[in-house]
Amino acid sequence: MPPRPPPTDAASRAKFAKRTLLTVFVALLIDILAFTIILPLYPRILEYYEKTDGGDEQSTYYAFRTLIRGFRSWLGMQPNSRLDIILFGGFIGSLFSFLQFVSSPIIGRASDRYGRRTVLLLSMIGNGVSMLLWIFSKSFTTFVLSRIVGGLTEGNVQMSIAIISDLTTVETRSKGLALVGIAFSLGFTVGPPLGAYFTKFNLQTLFPSLSWLPINEYSSPALFALVLIVIETVYLFAALPETVHFKQQGAVKAADKKASPSKATTASKNRRQTTAKTNLSILSLVHFLFLFVFSGMEFTLTFLTHDRFSYSHASQGRLLAFIGVLSALVQGVYVRRYAHKFVSERDLAIQGMLSCAFGLGVLGLLAEKPGVWLWVGAAGLAVTSGTVVTSLTALASHTTSSSGGERAASNGVGNGELESGDSGHVLGKFRSAGQLGRSLGPVVACSGYWLLGSERAYGAGAVAMVGLVGLVGVLVPRPAKKKVV
Repeated sequence: MPPRPPPTDAASRAKFAKRTLLTVFVALLIDILAFTIILPLYPRILEYYEKTDGGDEQSTYYAFRTLIRGFRSWLGMQPNSRLDIILFGGFIGSLFSFLQFVSSPIIGRASDRYGRRTVLLLSMIGNGVSMLLWIFSKSFTTFVLSRIVGGLTEGNVQMSIAIISDLTTVETRSKGLALVGIAFSLGFTVGPPLGAYFTKFNLQTLFPSLSWLPINEYSSPALFALVLIVIETVYLFAALPETVHFKQQGAVKAADKKASPSKATTASKNRRQTTAKTNLSILSLVHFLFLFVFSGMEFTLTFLTHDRFSYSHASQGRLLAFIGVLSALVQGVYVRRYAHKFVSERDLAIQGMLSCAFGLGVLGLLAEKPGVWLWVGAAGLAVTSGTVVTSLTALASHTTSSSGGERAASNGVGNGELESGDSGHVLGKFRSAGQLGRSLGPVVACSGYWLLGSERAYGAGAVAMVGLVGLVGVLVPRPAKKKVV
């Protein structure tokens, strides 16, 4: 089925954009549900492989564990099986994000050349292969391979951001990108509890005839995740149009009316491109540092509750669901309906970072028992999850050629743009910086948790986030005051 071309008249284009945004949101929500199913299972999955592969000196798990224990001995730490699991989980979590760091610019550039729809559908095939490998990951080697394939091919989030940038203007960008945050929040609300729920169904026990297959007690959640991926792929194939040329088609008539550019216009464009590159570099640095701290501490949350409170799958799922619900409310009510009208993306990011510092401080110092302080600290992280990345991504999208052109058309002055048709690549580079932070964060955070203990590790995370607020205040320029619309 060939993709539908975008319409050319204004009314039809508005309907096309609205319909496509809904398609992107639904597909992304399904994708996040599949992605988050594994999150509350990490500690128990690693404990499972400790039992099945830990005694085999030839296994990948044994080799990984040997490296971790060697690292622990180098640090002079005493043996502790629970903390070994935490650091092990940090390495596994980092692997996926590091591969996203490698693949994001490639996926972005490919989408500029071949189209968002084509690249996204190819990405979905990779996601399906990753889930298949997880289903049949009786050995730790296969489990790691499933994470490698998933990390290299996952492109739904990146393509969703690129498509939203194709369809929105500078003024409506943060409102549109809030849909990504809402999908994440709802996915984190439902996905982890679903993952915990499906662990009740052991395929080996339910279907003894399947015992010849290399499945394990966590193959049931993996199978459900695969079903979601298949549904999402079919839905995207049937409903998603191509958007990569949406803005260019809308600008053809205006471009035809313009005279040939003068030397002054060319010089102005060159200055805008230089400014755009500088702004993108600053935003990429902030994105890297933020996710380095936030994703690292966020990753240790399930290990914190496992270590302090011996939380079950269900308890982990409820905590993550609470964070997801609150984050969705922040995105849907505060960011999408209110904040984008009165608060700049820069200031919204600062608000989220301060909320993170508060949440980490509470979790580290006050949440000694599974009571109210645990939920207060988790609420702080939920606000952060609902604000910062959306705001930084909106700011980064303003450096693309289409956004620069929009500002020039509306204000008479360009705000800076990179080369034409660069949206996928620019946002891919920006996302790549964040994924590098995500890849390093869990390892460093888990090591800090291991070395310092939970109280000091979370306290250090809070201090680091306050320092990042200061960095944003210095490096990221304050925009013009927003008008109420």
